[in-house]
Amino acid sequence: MESAGGRSRLDLTELLILVVGLSVAGLAKGTSGMGLPLIATPILAGVFGPRLAVAIVTIPILASNSLLLVQGYRKRDLLRGIAPLFVASAIGTAIGTLLLASLDQRTFALLITLMVVVFLARGDRLLGDDPAALRARILAPLICFVGGVLQGTTSIASPLVGSYFHARRLAAADFVFTLAAIFEVNAIVQVIGYSAQGLFTPEVVALGLLGLVPTLLALAVGIALRDRLDPRRFRQFIVALIVLSVANLLWRTFAA
Repeated sequence: MESAGGRSRLDLTELLILVVGLSVAGLAKGTSGMGLPLIATPILAGVFGPRLAVAIVTIPILASNSLLLVQGYRKRDLLRGIAPLFVASAIGTAIGTLLLASLDQRTFALLITLMVVVFLARGDRLLGDDPAALRARILAPLICFVGGVLQGTTSIASPLVGSYFHARRLAAADFVFTLAAIFEVNAIVQVIGYSAQGLFTPEVVALGLLGLVPTLLALAVGIALRDRLDPRRFRQFIVALIVLSVANLLWRTFAA
């Protein structure tokens, strides 16, 4: 198989990187509902380049979120009343796919970092106790919109969206299902946008489909592990992933 970047055939090491990277990412995704692109995109970018890595990882993202939605379908009542979040996320992602090659990554990374720090430090006070309050109803679509832009450009929306719902103190299963639903909408928009830009070459699609095997197997393991985490440990794990995602975003932006 030729590489997505038009190089000669992928060697065994590169294929192992693809499999191992997506396995670790799938495990994190199954456990927390986030972390797949956070882990997989930087790893794949080292082999295929950032732009094509974002396209490749979109396929496992779409499949893993679909599986999480099926696995947690009994939680579907959680989606009532949050249609504005889906709309905001979809619009942001559509814009992000168009900005993939031109966005000022440094400014964007600093803005995202600041917002995440605020949510982790003062999210509970900022949002208040009532999700129906005006400030919560204004902030939620704004966060999902910016998170959508971030997912469209990097495939990584968890710094913002994850920190927002972390501040909401959702139960583990509710947290995972809600994030899966929002990220699924974003992934669908990504697939449409990247297809229109010609990013889904036969090689990219083949690599994305190949990556489904380790991703979904590890995802199933992560789902089983999640049920064994107590709520306090789960929240600590989410905070660790969010901090890691911000550190990764800053490193990719300023060390490139």
